[in-house]
Amino acid sequence: MKTSDLEARVRQVLTKSVGVPPEKITLDAKLVDDLGLDSVDLVELTIAAEREFDITISDEGMKESLTVADVANLVKRLTDK
Repeated sequence: MKTSDLEARVRQVLTKSVGVPPEKITLDAKLVDDLGLDSVDLVELTIAAEREFDITISDEGMKESLTVADVANLVKRLTDK
């Protein structure tokens, strides 16, 4: 999958799963500080990403994902396996 397609799908998952307005989502946006996600939102995002991309994300993997780009990179690594 192309990186740009993957990033677009991650943005869609953020909007659909936790209601982040699309215009707020940039690759360097911090999930907690910029987008206002809390721990429940992060769990919902994890579940939605797992379903969307048919992957399993470890708790550590999501904890290390501080930005939208980090989430996209994590998904890319897991889908490339």
